[in-house]
Amino acid sequence: MPIHFERPAVSISIPNFMLACAVATAVLSAPAAAQRPADGYPTRAVTVIVPFAAGAVTDLETRLYAQKLTELTSRTFVVDYKPGAGSMIGTAAVARAAPDGYTLLVATPSLSIAPLLHKNLGFDPINDFTFVSMVSKRAPLLLATPSLPVKNVVEYISYARANPGKLNIGTSGSTGGAHLSMEWLHHSTNTKATFIHYKGGAHSFTALMAGEVHVAVGSLIAMMGNVRAGKAKILGVTSAERVKILPDIPTVAEQGVPGFEYAPWLGFAVPRATPAAIVARLNAELVKGARTPELAERLADDATLMIGSTPEQFTLAVSTEAARWRKLVLEAGMKLEQ
Repeated sequence: MPIHFERPAVSISIPNFMLACAVATAVLSAPAAAQRPADGYPTRAVTVIVPFAAGAVTDLETRLYAQKLTELTSRTFVVDYKPGAGSMIGTAAVARAAPDGYTLLVATPSLSIAPLLHKNLGFDPINDFTFVSMVSKRAPLLLATPSLPVKNVVEYISYARANPGKLNIGTSGSTGGAHLSMEWLHHSTNTKATFIHYKGGAHSFTALMAGEVHVAVGSLIAMMGNVRAGKAKILGVTSAERVKILPDIPTVAEQGVPGFEYAPWLGFAVPRATPAAIVARLNAELVKGARTPELAERLADDATLMIGSTPEQFTLAVSTEAARWRKLVLEAGMKLEQ
């Protein structure tokens, strides 16, 4: 049976009115002390931990925000890379850090997937954090090798139905967002395909252009040059909305998969017990950064939507996404735990 997912009731890019009212009411009724900014924070350098290797897709954006936070606070925000174990080594380092605002985590969708993969981490990859702000989302492309005889998602679904299991899908790694999003697409449309997992997105893109796989999900900035050169073609955009710089390319949801959305996000989190005043200060500065024209301009080539959410909106988005992946795994009978 097809799997149907309901989109979250709250949009992160356009704050929900009722949620905004609830948050405003809570702030107005909070004790005055809780509303005061953190006295003097930060008074020394802050470490921003990236749980991936340098050069990953999050690298440029993280450095831009670290630079912006340094400018806004007059204190140094130092980027530190701690890759390994599917981002869990760096994530654990932040979960176990002192909750004083001097250790930040660069949070990505791996947090919402982690509870499905790891049962004995020694920490909770969602509940052991306070989510400060989701600062952006990216709109990836669903790409096909030029030799595949389809021009869009509608034709792709029809082709997959006529050729069950014969389509090869390249992913950036088993259980990653690109993998699960394509599992979602195929389960939702009652079609079957073969998944081939590579060690990173760059390898899957190379395989696509070489004709080793038929389809892959890729970032706009990484693949548009190859699209223009005729080495790959776009079937659709995986985000919920069309991309401004590609307004004529419809989303996957518009092409027969209602509710479908795969839009990798980036945000910042801190250890759970971090004082509310420090969280509020960090949130205020991150929101300023997300609304800075120069950051939006620097990230526009990768179809990045600047957000700058509240902690409440970010928390809701992460929990909603985690529930969505759990629903997919359970109903599709997927075995993911590592």
